Order: sequence, then C-alpha cells, then structure tokens
Amino acid sequence: MKLNLKDGIAAKGYDVVSFFNGKPKKGHKEYTAEYSGGKFLFSSLENKELFEANPEKYAPQYGGFCAIAMSEDKEVDPNPKSWEVRDGRLYFFTRLLFGIIDAKRQWVKAPTTKRALADKAWERRNT
Repeated sequence: MKLNLKDGIAAKGYDVVSFFNGKPKKGHKEYTAEYSGGKFLFSSLENKELFEANPEKYAPQYGGFCAIAMSEDKEVDPNPKSWEVRDGRLYFFTRLLFGIIDAKRQWVKAPTTKRALADKAWERRNT
C-alpha cells in the first residue's frame, strides 16, 4: 500500500490512534512504528502498541491522501485537522483557503457513494 509520506512520516506526524478517541494529537519520535514503508508516530506507548497489534484498523484510508480527492481519482495532500472516523475507518480531507472550503462537507453529503468511488480508484492505484 502506498502511503502519503513527508520525510518518511505518515499522517503528517499525527497519532492515528488518537483520532479514534476523538482527540487527535501529534505523535512523538520516541513512539514510532513502521508500517507499509512509512513511520507512524504516537503520543503514547499505549497507542503505539494498539497500532502495532492491528495497523489496518488505525491506518488512514487511501494511504492518508484526501478521501474526497481519491473519489475523483486524485492523490491530494490532506489537512489532518479535517477528518472523520466512519464505520471504524479513518478518513482525511483537504482544507483550502484558510479552512473555509473543507472537502469533508462534500464527503458527508454522500459518504457511501464517495467511498465506493474512492475505493475503486485506490484499488486501481494499488494493484
């Protein structure tokens, strides 16, 4: 699986497990796990261990690229401050113009349709 990485770090350095608690936090370099060719950072040893036990549960969908862009068959860097956990999966979205335009708004209007399109595009990119 291809990951959206910056300097080898996934999820822009955010602790992906913390999104599932509803309180996203930046990770720390002392709590690092490698997965799918990238490094994930965590805010605690507990979160690191949760991730290592089941990375597919916590890793962001579409490698951490914007979910709405993926539904349009594009890889766009998201803003992790725009996110959603839906059906046990983490999705990131793009925010433009100082957060005024948020791709998440498009997603929540038709999540099933958008997810089906994004899943198809992602599968094509990863086969």
